[in-house]
Amino acid sequence: MDEGTGSCGMALEPDALAEILGRLPPNTRRRLRLVCRHWRHTVDTRTATDLRPRRAKTIVATAETAYVYEDLSAAAERPRELWSHATAASFKGMTMLGTCNGLISLCDDREPGGAITLANPVTGETLPIPPLPPPSYAGGNRKWHRTYSFTHHPATGRYKIVHVPQNLDRVLVFTLGEASWRDVPTVYRGARCDLDAGIVSADGYMYLAVEGTEARVVSFDLDHESFTSVGPLPAILSRKGSWGLTEVHGRLGIAFTHISQDLVRTDVWVMEGVPGNPKWSCWYILQVRRLPHQAASSLWMHQRHCLAGPHFAHSGKHILTLGASNFVFIHVPSGNTRNALHGVVEVNARNQGRVIINNAGQNNHSATTKTFCYIETVEQLSVYKCW
Repeated sequence: MDEGTGSCGMALEPDALAEILGRLPPNTRRRLRLVCRHWRHTVDTRTATDLRPRRAKTIVATAETAYVYEDLSAAAERPRELWSHATAASFKGMTMLGTCNGLISLCDDREPGGAITLANPVTGETLPIPPLPPPSYAGGNRKWHRTYSFTHHPATGRYKIVHVPQNLDRVLVFTLGEASWRDVPTVYRGARCDLDAGIVSADGYMYLAVEGTEARVVSFDLDHESFTSVGPLPAILSRKGSWGLTEVHGRLGIAFTHISQDLVRTDVWVMEGVPGNPKWSCWYILQVRRLPHQAASSLWMHQRHCLAGPHFAHSGKHILTLGASNFVFIHVPSGNTRNALHGVVEVNARNQGRVIINNAGQNNHSATTKTFCYIETVEQLSVYKCW
């Protein structure tokens, strides 16, 4: 093989090569990029390591169904069912945790500790993950899915599942390809994780909030498995309101919500830079004004729009919200503004967005309906089973 000319003794047709490489773990594919130019081009453009927005789809999932949207900008598009009770009874009642390179993680809160299963809808494979070691799941019934994060490190190619107990003395880490969970001690002995704020993974880090009188966010380096304080947070968090963590186009985001008599405003601040030395910019603003028929304050709060999660920003052009009756709405933000670099969405009587899915009749939307960025792959889960 001559790397300079790009010729390779293992000459394969592009489709056949992409099919073979797509079945390998991401870290193996990265090493195989060095074989020749042809292989490097195929890995970069035709396998799951290519995470560019042009390939991204959108999943809208509940505890009962999951649908895929190929292109949110197509007004007449009908979503494709990924699974339902009828097609995948084994997923019934599970909560979807996240997606990484086309692999999907689900949590069954009915099992002690929350049983984790990985799935690849394209190949039809599933991979149950070994349960947490006792006494990690002591404490009875709870919403276990809130304590997990399914992550991928872009440089090493490793997939990890991280369990975050509310007591932050330690976290537990399961790396795909290994046989068991590992205890990782933290420097936050006695501190508690604020599970209401959410757990977010982005660009090789996992982020979580620490309970306390002041807003505090820490990062977990997925490569070195060490914690660091994120550093100064947006000044807006010192105001009266609520906030939570989100992911915005591969970056950490903080969504701050302030409620007044006739307006609910959510500002999304995105971290640019690295933990310990962050720089924050306001990327989006969502303003929801009280509609004329929502005279009672309690009714308005129940029916108002809120940002979908954990991924609300899709394809670089749209944001998704959840509204009354479990509807999912799509919006196109206004152009860049002085106060929001990527635009403002105004929801009012004349503009409530376009409905893309109606989950009416299912459970409360804030607890069950989630939206995810998704890239299909034929990567095999069986290569990771070693227990």
